[in-house]
Amino acid sequence: MLFRSIQTMKTNRLLSILAALTITTSAFAQAQITTKKEKVSDFTLKTMKVVLSGNEFIDQAVREAINNTWSLSPFEFCTHEEFDNLKTSEDYYFMVPVKAKYKRESAPGVMMLCVVKGKPEAKDVNNMVDIVSMPMCAADIPSGRENAMLPGLMHIIQGYIYKSMQSGFKSLSSYTRPLYSASKRRTILCEDDLCEAISEKTKAKALKKGIEITDDATADSLFLDGGARTLVSYVVAPTDPENGSYCWKFLIDAKTHDLYYFKKQKITKPELSGFQKSDLAKISK
Repeated sequence: MLFRSIQTMKTNRLLSILAALTITTSAFAQAQITTKKEKVSDFTLKTMKVVLSGNEFIDQAVREAINNTWSLSPFEFCTHEEFDNLKTSEDYYFMVPVKAKYKRESAPGVMMLCVVKGKPEAKDVNNMVDIVSMPMCAADIPSGRENAMLPGLMHIIQGYIYKSMQSGFKSLSSYTRPLYSASKRRTILCEDDLCEAISEKTKAKALKKGIEITDDATADSLFLDGGARTLVSYVVAPTDPENGSYCWKFLIDAKTHDLYYFKKQKITKPELSGFQKSDLAKISK
């Protein structure tokens, strides 16, 4: 009797372990199905609604950039009111301009282009399926450079989504090409993209190493011309940075729109917004 009782206990214990393993395996399988890669696997088949901001100048630039560059999925332009009506539908993706405000900022500092997927319980962009958020320009008074740079930003968004659908979603910085592969390219830094703390000595040193520093108009013209083997800088930052704001630094190939440098930086002092001495040292190598 004692032997049978022990055998029964062992059998029951084994069955309990197998049941636990079955539940764990089932839960793991369910978790795999709900990964972001799976959720957006239909991206190329669904229409992306490009939500217009209401700012005539920005909307015109967005329209032109989308019409001239976007080929990854069907798209249509829509208003914020239409977005509010459709955001709970999983039949649509959306590209939405959002004025982003960080914790320590007194007001929104930058405008982001957020690509999201509709979700039944969605109340706003924050609780939709987030795909990528691309900084576009200052939230209050854009510099105007976004008009020239938007085609490049759209290509980067599109390329990032395509790559992520194949290999999984990582940070946007993972989409950058290695800087050493740009060693024979012409590098253009816009004067206004440099932080105020950059000294004339540092600028002179950068010039000796082949970095050209130009004004806005020249930098934008070179980017729009799409010259071969030319990298152009772009910085997205608040018009009046605060301690706790963020800025984003780009270096984009004018012809291919490949991203060679991308860095998100927390601003601790207003005069440190933009390319710093350490950035120039990395780029000049």
